[in-house]
Parts: sequence; C-alpha cells; structure tokens
Amino acid sequence: MPDYKSPGAWDATRLDPNRPSAGSGPSPADERKGGPYELGNLNVGEGRPSSSVKVHGATLPWALAGVVAAGGAAFVALAYVPAHRALREKTQEAAAAVENNATLAARVQELEKQRTDLEAAQAELQLTLQVKDQALAEVEKTQAELASKLDAEIQKGDVLIKQRAGGELVVDLVDQILFDSGAAELNDKGKEVLRKVGETFIKVEKKLIQIGGHTDNVPISPKLEKSFASNWELSAARATNVVRFLQDDVKVPGERLVASAFSQFRPATTNATKKGRRKNRRIEVVLLPTPASVVADRAKVAAEGKGKRDDD
Repeated sequence: MPDYKSPGAWDATRLDPNRPSAGSGPSPADERKGGPYELGNLNVGEGRPSSSVKVHGATLPWALAGVVAAGGAAFVALAYVPAHRALREKTQEAAAAVENNATLAARVQELEKQRTDLEAAQAELQLTLQVKDQALAEVEKTQAELASKLDAEIQKGDVLIKQRAGGELVVDLVDQILFDSGAAELNDKGKEVLRKVGETFIKVEKKLIQIGGHTDNVPISPKLEKSFASNWELSAARATNVVRFLQDDVKVPGERLVASAFSQFRPATTNATKKGRRKNRRIEVVLLPTPASVVADRAKVAAEGKGKRDDD
C-alpha cells in the first residue's frame, strides 16, 4: 500500500495515468489544489460564509433578544409578580394590624374609663349606704328614746310612734291631749308632751320637723264658725300654735320647723266610727330628712349674712 506521506508516493500514478492507484480518492496534493468544496454550509474554497450563514447571522441578535425577553417575562411571571403580590398582602396585613391595634387601644381606654366610673359609682353608693345606715340608726335611737319618754301616753293610745319610707319618724298626737275641745290653743298637758317631743327631735341635726294639723270630716259647729270658718282654718291654727311653742319655748330653730294644714283630707283611719274620728283629729309631728335644696339655701343665706357683717 503506497505511503501517501512520502514525497514520491504518487510518482507511479503520474507515469501511468491509466494505472489505477493503489488507493481510491485524490491525493492530498489534489485535494489542496482542487476546486472549492462544501463543508456543511460553508464555502471553504472561497473562505467566506455561504448565504445560509448570512441569514442565521442576521437573526442571531433577535433570537438572543427573544430569549432575554422570554427569560424576563418568565422572571416577572414566576418571581416578581408573586413577590409583589406577597408584599402587597403583607402591607395590607400590617395596615389592618395597625388599625386593629388602634381599635383595641381605644376599646381598652373606653373600658378603663368604664372601670373608673364604676369604681366611683360604687364608692358613692357605698357612701350613700353608710349615710342611710347611720340615718336609720339615728332614727331608731330617737324612736326608742321618745318611746321611753312617752310610754304612758303610748299605752293609753294617745300617742303613736312609727317609721315611714325614706327614714321619716312620725309621732301622732291625738288632739285631746293637746287642745281643749274645739280650741286651737295648747293646754298644759299638750305643752308637756310637745316639750318631750321637741327636746328629743332637736338632737337630730340636719332634719326638718314638720307639724301637720289634721281634723275629722265633721264640719265646724256653728259655735266655732266665728273663730274658724272650716276645718282648714282649725287645722292650720293648731299646727301654727305647735310650731310657735317649739320655737319659743323648746328653742327648736325656726329654720327646721314647717307648719302644714291638711284639714280632713288625709285621715289616718276611717271617719265612719267615733273611734276612727278620734284618731283622725290629731297633730302629726314628722322628722324629715332635710332636702338638698334647703341645705343649699341655708348655706347661701349664711354666706350672705357673713358678707353683710363684713361690710358693716
């Protein structure tokens, strides 16, 4: 087999053109000297790209741009959009949390105010209950003391002591132990009984003493019409005389005294019987809590009086 690498490998071929070569195909020299041949899409003989290579070279940048664009779109779709959505959701959650915290803070503040108000109301209620308990204890003490002083009259049925709602202490005195029949002036027995009542009630400070005059439903007799036109005048005169006695003789402050006339219109019991009418003809002495308005008026009068003295 000829050695194509040696310089004289093709001499025999050149001497005899008809002689077939030992090996098929052109020699390397022919290959170097031969015309152009294609290697793939390249015109190697001419040393430049073929028209097919030119087409691919022109579209390469656009292909790369498409790849980049596709990659960017994929990044936006797969990474940026979910991240942006997640960030927006977190921002909304944070805003909702801030708003919720503000609402909770306002609610806490409101509850704290309610708690403070409740504590204040509870303290005020506790104080009110203490005052009422003290007042009730004072009324019960006064009632016991007065019952002891007027025990004989109570046993006879001439005096009745009782409590009413609101801490009122009531002493009912039948008229026959205070006045002579058909009269409005106090008798000696009446003054004695009223002195005991007045001296007991005067110890209970900050209380009003109301004197109420009551009659039965029997009209004024012709004998008394010159002095009293009706039961109104009789009940008013008796209540006023009791007030004057308590102020002048027992020294109960006049600002604590109230005279009231009720005539026949607030009976203690029925007027259908003689016994009932006897109970209805009475003087009712009531120990009343002093209204706040009265306390305020007293304070105002006292302040004005002090200011006048200072001016003098």
